[in-house]
Amino acid sequence: KQFGLKASAPTPKLVSAITWALPASMASVVDTRVAVRTYAAALKEKGHGEASAAERKVVVNGVANAVSTECAAYTADFFACFQHRFALSSCTDATVAKMLKCQQQLSGQLLSTQ
Repeated sequence: KQFGLKASAPTPKLVSAITWALPASMASVVDTRVAVRTYAAALKEKGHGEASAAERKVVVNGVANAVSTECAAYTADFFACFQHRFALSSCTDATVAKMLKCQQQLSGQLLSTQ
């Protein structure tokens, strides 16, 4: 309890309202993993040609949205440093390394088909 309020889990109606309010272009990590598997199957079935272009587009957009969302804090830190020409005391090589590590790890996890 905080401030006399009782914490409770969101109701199913609230959860569905929240997920309904998200733009369709913002794929979740789970949706992106499904898209990667679909793309891998399309590559086996259709090859690298235009036949699998639609699946590839979904994967690219899904990975970009997921990485952008999940690594937003590190990206914001990086751009704050960039805007101040790395003159801030908090701007170190670690700032860039953390952002790149987040992006690399998350994209690697999303793109692995296992």
